[in-house]
Amino acid sequence: MNGGMRLLSLSLLILTLCSCVSVSTLKKGDCQNANWQEVGILDGKQGSDSQKILKHIKTCQGKSVPDKALWETGRQIGLKHYCTKSNAYHLGRMGYALNPVCDDNFEELHHANMLGLEQYEMGQRLDYYRYGYFNPWWIWW
Repeated sequence: MNGGMRLLSLSLLILTLCSCVSVSTLKKGDCQNANWQEVGILDGKQGSDSQKILKHIKTCQGKSVPDKALWETGRQIGLKHYCTKSNAYHLGRMGYALNPVCDDNFEELHHANMLGLEQYEMGQRLDYYRYGYFNPWWIWW
């Protein structure tokens, strides 16, 4: 695989993963019909802490009251997906630090995240040495 194809593949992977990592919140219209366990699962998969429910409460003010217990149950399920070594490493490879929401094996996850961050930083340095301040891929933007 040549350098251009490899960079294109990496860019698509990063774009896909960034869409998974992006922080989203409910829209006011979603509040009445929201499945709070599902909302919690999505928040947990994004590594949200227990304070995220406060944003949902503010968003849904006047429409409905979020079910905190269901949301927290869902968030704990989502955290099982977030708090894995492979996810911690992949977040690091994209340049993101792991949110401190994983209780059980945080030290192990932190190590995996740091390995990923080191790989990310090496890639950034290589790009700098290859292209300096000018990155030919910015032309498309």
